[in-house]
Amino acid sequence: MRDFLIYGLLAFLLVAAWVLRSPWFKGLLGEVQVNSSLRGQLDQQQYRLIKDLTLPAGDGTTQVDHVILSRFGVFVIETKNMTGWIFGTEKQAQWTQTIYRKKSRFQNPLRQNYKHIKTIQELLGLKNHQLHGIVVFVGSGVPKTQMPASVVWGTRSLVEYIRSKRDVVFDQEDLDGVAERLTGVQLKAGMQTRRTHNRHVKAIAAERQDPAKCPRCGGGLVERTNRKTNEPFLSCSKFPKCRGTRKLA
Repeated sequence: MRDFLIYGLLAFLLVAAWVLRSPWFKGLLGEVQVNSSLRGQLDQQQYRLIKDLTLPAGDGTTQVDHVILSRFGVFVIETKNMTGWIFGTEKQAQWTQTIYRKKSRFQNPLRQNYKHIKTIQELLGLKNHQLHGIVVFVGSGVPKTQMPASVVWGTRSLVEYIRSKRDVVFDQEDLDGVAERLTGVQLKAGMQTRRTHNRHVKAIAAERQDPAKCPRCGGGLVERTNRKTNEPFLSCSKFPKCRGTRKLA
């Protein structure tokens, strides 16, 4: 019995250590930190926080970390919890994280957040000047290249950037309408919504790697015809075991 408890404790500690080091947990911790700062440092009478939204997009779904609604605009915020040196420019498709001699690449967060901004703009019918996109890095990451003003480092800089926007672009009635429409179009939070979004993200990643392969399983693709629309499309050769599909170019 004693050995069983020891082995069980060791297994628990190993799993806990893996979770604490995982990108998912680091991302979650960063989002919690940003949420706490936004709620604690912004006047809740002027700024309304909506967090962790999953919204319908033209090709599936998109997930937004935080949205702040105020008379001064809609602030769409992407959070990165990273360490090391960060290299990147506005036009680069990928940025680089360097920790000692180890380098890893990640999607340009400005481009990532651009999709969030355009999705919200189209869903709510907003104009460009009514939206503000922000990327905030939390953690011990240090920028090593010149970044745009909309990329900020730390929650204090994030709050200062939001407060710096003072041009009124909504009256209260319009702002209430924006809030109502946004909460109305967001998908219901839950495991099923998260799973659907994760499958969509994996499919996009697979397509970027090799457009000739199935976005779900990596197998071959064959051309088929949609029975309802009579339009051709690519389907996994392992159908019906795998139901991955891809549009014809």
